[in-house]
Amino acid sequence: MKHIGGKSNRLSGLVPVMLDISNGSRQARAQQRLTRARAVAAASVETAGGDDGFPQQAFPAGGKQRINNLRGGFRLRQRPFSETAFSFATAYPFLAGANLGHKGAYIGEDVYGGGAFVFDPWELYEAKVITGMSMILMGAVGSGKSTCAKSVVCRLVMLGRKALILADRKGEWDVVAQFLGGHTIKVGPGQPDRVNPLDEGIRPSVTPDGEPMTDLRWAAMVRARRLNLLQTIGEILLDRAVQGAEHTALSMALDLTVESAAPGVPTLPGFIEHLRQMSVSTDGSRSVAEAAERLLHAFSRCTQGDLKGMFDGETTANFDPELPIITVNTKALVGASKEARKIAYACTGSWAESMVTNSDSGQRLCVYEEGWDSVSDEASLTRMMEAWKLARDYNIFNVLIIHKLGDLDIAGEAGSKMAAMARSLLGDTTVKVIYRQETANLAVTERELGLTRAEREDVNRSAQGTGLWKVGPYRTVSVKNQRTTAEVPVFDTDGKMRSTRGGEAAA
Repeated sequence: MKHIGGKSNRLSGLVPVMLDISNGSRQARAQQRLTRARAVAAASVETAGGDDGFPQQAFPAGGKQRINNLRGGFRLRQRPFSETAFSFATAYPFLAGANLGHKGAYIGEDVYGGGAFVFDPWELYEAKVITGMSMILMGAVGSGKSTCAKSVVCRLVMLGRKALILADRKGEWDVVAQFLGGHTIKVGPGQPDRVNPLDEGIRPSVTPDGEPMTDLRWAAMVRARRLNLLQTIGEILLDRAVQGAEHTALSMALDLTVESAAPGVPTLPGFIEHLRQMSVSTDGSRSVAEAAERLLHAFSRCTQGDLKGMFDGETTANFDPELPIITVNTKALVGASKEARKIAYACTGSWAESMVTNSDSGQRLCVYEEGWDSVSDEASLTRMMEAWKLARDYNIFNVLIIHKLGDLDIAGEAGSKMAAMARSLLGDTTVKVIYRQETANLAVTERELGLTRAEREDVNRSAQGTGLWKVGPYRTVSVKNQRTTAEVPVFDTDGKMRSTRGGEAAA
């Protein structure tokens, strides 16, 4: 037996402890009983009454200092633990996400981090949070993606930005344009708006190089744009590429049309008339005359066939670049021919191109509503690719709205040029907003967007109006979109469904 602790005080001799407690001999057990009896006796003495007749306190604050009660010259402390922020973000991805700052438009609430979520792509690009100026917004029907798009557009417009909504097949942005004091252009058979493919567009004050825009330079740019658009329309109507002498016939007829219309505006009927004259002329090349005749039969659809009234006169639509928002309503094209739809997209896309490439136009959002329809048209997809690549130079922010990533496959068969172009849009997009996906589409979304398992589960169980925002390479935020009282009727895409049900109930 020996004493534990080595301290010389009045308690050191009271409770002896056997070091070899594993010895099961009779002598050892007897010694343990004796030690216990001594400890009990010592405790009884300590709790005996004092001079005042009251029992003495047995255990002072912190416990009585005696052997083996863990009181001594040391103190237990929790061992410090440190880890990198990246490891914590991986282990707890939605506990408290990285903040995007306070500059921008309020979109909604950060579901996991708490507080407000604000968004402004120009501010984020300036802060180097994102490296590109494009966004893909995707979600199943009824998940809330349209409301999210309208929230982003409306609130950024109210902060001084401008917006252009292309190919609105359902016409649901009309009320948004009215709400913001903008204008809606309605394109299609029987619609009051007409678009002239030969308009010169909006003249900027400077060239793309930053030099003053001269008349000679502007004339060259306008001619190139008109010739490119006529070639696109010709390929749509011929259902093949414009070849050989047809290029010569197009350029000659265009120059003659511009010259004869001066100082007025050239139109498509004038261009068709010059093609007619060239087709019967014996002064020039026979191959050019034959090419002019082929083009004549194709372009005649714009003035005599199913396209009549849409592109065969001066523009009546208001493409005012100073308006806060312009929407292109293509709802009337739903029952029209595919050629009418493609030509309408080409003409309005040409106008949009002249608007967004104008350095005087300011910062503008370009929204492709029902993006699956835009990527299925080669001319539209080509313009979209250019807008994605040159968004920073154009000072624009592109927003492509789709239901699922599989919508991009509508562009063309796997391995085709169109399919590669559509996938290129995804690769050049730095902001991805994912609302609830159908179960069959989750695996593709997870694989192609590089979602973690936690992010996939968050998308899978997200409620209506809540989406997962992947901003740049490292920021992931789950956001519940919030609408103001004034915005609710403006953003409502189910109003017609409810009014129909109400009408049926009333009937």
